[in-house]
Amino acid sequence: MFIRSLALPLLLITAAVVIQADDDTVVFHSDVSLARVDAQVVDSHNRTITGLRVTDFVLREDGKPQPIRNFASEDMPIDILLLLDVSASMRPHVQRMADAAQDALRVLTDKDRVAIMVFDTTTRVRQGFRSNRSDINRGLSDVLYQERFNGGTHITYAMLNAADYVRREARPEARRAIIILTDDGSQDGRDDAGVGRALSRADAVLSFLQAEDLTPQRRGGGYPGGGLGTTLPGGIILGGGGRRGGYPGGRQVANHSAGTADIAKDSGGDVFPVDDASALEDTLTRLRQRYALNYNSAATSASDGHPVQVDLTNAARRHYPDAEIRYRKVFLSKDSRQAGPISITRAHSADLSDVETADRAPGPANGVDELTTPKRRRVAVDQSYGSNVNLAGPDGDNSSPSSAPGPPK
Repeated sequence: MFIRSLALPLLLITAAVVIQADDDTVVFHSDVSLARVDAQVVDSHNRTITGLRVTDFVLREDGKPQPIRNFASEDMPIDILLLLDVSASMRPHVQRMADAAQDALRVLTDKDRVAIMVFDTTTRVRQGFRSNRSDINRGLSDVLYQERFNGGTHITYAMLNAADYVRREARPEARRAIIILTDDGSQDGRDDAGVGRALSRADAVLSFLQAEDLTPQRRGGGYPGGGLGTTLPGGIILGGGGRRGGYPGGRQVANHSAGTADIAKDSGGDVFPVDDASALEDTLTRLRQRYALNYNSAATSASDGHPVQVDLTNAARRHYPDAEIRYRKVFLSKDSRQAGPISITRAHSADLSDVETADRAPGPANGVDELTTPKRRRVAVDQSYGSNVNLAGPDGDNSSPSSAPGPPK
């Protein structure tokens, strides 16, 4: 009887130890959700800062430092959709991209994938996500030889379709990006907020390769090879033309900006002129040089009221005093992923020894939350707390952090 009575307490103690041991390795708890912050760090000349480590970042939710459970940078796979404008006059620009692609694609890894979608007044998937570079180059060549380049342009419609495609087809574990090549002259309505929401649902960054508008909109002339007719008062163009037979009723609205540059910047992407021979390579490189910071969030969705702030530690700020961090929070779940708006942490103007937090200011109407220059005040916790909070090493394992970042690579 004594042995039996002793066995029960021992069993309970053993179970408690097992539970405690399991708790030490558990990342996900019932009261938290997995979230990721996708961040780009640039200097005052808009050049990306690479080589940062987990110990160089401070991540706060609701003003409280959060442990970074997993950290990745250039080793994280990426799915990229090339969204190509094949309307009238765009052939030279697509040719320029195709010529540059063979060299540009070398910056990608075997884990990265590229898909190709084209658009004029409709969108068409020319090639699904592929990792083989020869397939991608062949897909770009097929666009040049099989598209007619004589239609109108619906850029807003194309961006919405592209975001939806990425949301459905991109891998859950990969970063997601859309690179759009267009001259920004569109004939459908501009909808910055709608496209921004679609990009957030897809957790995708939009980068813009801006082409020069080569379309001469002359009275009675229209687009080269487009078959457009006479321009009427009010900017309405009558006539056929267009790959799909033009617009309903033959009525085409004169070109106006689709806001592509603003949408790209608000999503955290870049804008480069496609005339620059290295534009595609620079864009791909910058997409690969982003940082991913995973942590356990108290929020249940990306829009939940738990604001996130990301900054560099004091030690990293001393190396990169003018650094600007552009980031967005991504809520990850088994069934879906949601992304919040882009936030920006700008360089501190105050003494770095006294400041390591920033005060959130109301975001502008375009939906970009910006962090103002912080008030001058003492840090609420010891400045060495970064080594206790930033837990993950580059491979996602806990590591012993150093006090300062390594030299730029």
